[in-house]
Order: sequence, then C-alpha cells, then structure tokens
Amino acid sequence: MAKPKLKIMLSSTVHHFKTEIEQIYATLKGYGYNVICSHMGTVYNVPGKSPEESCLIAVEECDFFFGIIYPFYGSGITHKEFKKATELKRPRGFLVHHDVTFTRQLLQQFMFDENKERTNFILTKKTPVMDDLRIIDMYNDAIGDGQPLNKRLWAQEFYKYTLDGATFVYTQFGDKHRFRRDIEKLNTDNNE
Repeated sequence: MAKPKLKIMLSSTVHHFKTEIEQIYATLKGYGYNVICSHMGTVYNVPGKSPEESCLIAVEECDFFFGIIYPFYGSGITHKEFKKATELKRPRGFLVHHDVTFTRQLLQQFMFDENKERTNFILTKKTPVMDDLRIIDMYNDAIGDGQPLNKRLWAQEFYKYTLDGATFVYTQFGDKHRFRRDIEKLNTDNNE
C-alpha cells in the first residue's frame, strides 16, 4: 500500500506576492506533495472556526511547515502559524526575502538593546520596502535568533523567486523520496 502524500503547509503573507506563492504551490504539487495553502484555498475551513483557528489547525495537521517571509506583515496570522509550528516542533524551513534580511541588519541597532532585548522602536510610516517591523520579529522567531547555532534553523534568502528562490525549493523538495526519509528520520529521532 502506498504511503499518503506528505502534507506541506505553505505559509506566507500574500499581499504583493500572489504570483510567487502560486508558483511555489504549483511546484510543490508537481513534485507530488499535498500542499496546504490558504491563498490557494486548500486550508480546510473548520465549521464554526475563524480563518485564524482553521489555519492553526492546519499547522497541526502538516508534516512539514514551509514559511515564506515577505516584507509585508498582513493580518498577523502567518506569524501565529510560525509560532504554532515552533511550539509543536514541526519540521520546518523558510525562504526569506532579501528586503527582510537587509532591513533587519540596518535597523538592528535601533530595534534591540545591548542585551538583545526588543526595544519599542517602530516604523512610523509604511514603506515600499517593509510595512511593519514585526516582520523582523517573525524572521527572528523562525530562525531561533538568540539560540545556540546548533539549535537555529535555516532561512534561505532570495531576491526574486524565479532567479534564486526556485533553486532552493527544487533542492529541498525535488527528491520527494529523500525528503520523506529525512522527515521520517527526524520524527523518529524526536520521539526517542
């Protein structure tokens, strides 16, 4: 009997990046995964639950959580999904837009004090580069900023998905048998 397809949750804000999300979704589907993505209508809308609650339940149901960090925050549901995936210790990985990592480096001196605690520094206006500094908080949550290097997670930076993000998606997910073996091994190791 064939094993069911791995469920990959594709989590990201949508504003300004619909085309890229649709490309990533189609690529993952083409590789043979069951892709859970709210923008594509594949998050089960649990009767009686809010969209946010349904999205958080989807995080619980996925085998792998794949977060895309764009420089626009949206409603905050994506950030909550990231935190839920971390809390549940879901296997996860991330793509991060260059504008996020660049802005993080530029503003780090204002956003964090000498003890690396978050200050109350905020953006007073939305910019074409980034609309909310919580994007940087989301990135830091995603990678496990502040943890020892052996506890942190990879977030692959990209500038334009078709130029440098698609290569990462192919490398990570293109060999679905290898990816399944690695997920199963990780789950076995985590349960011991």
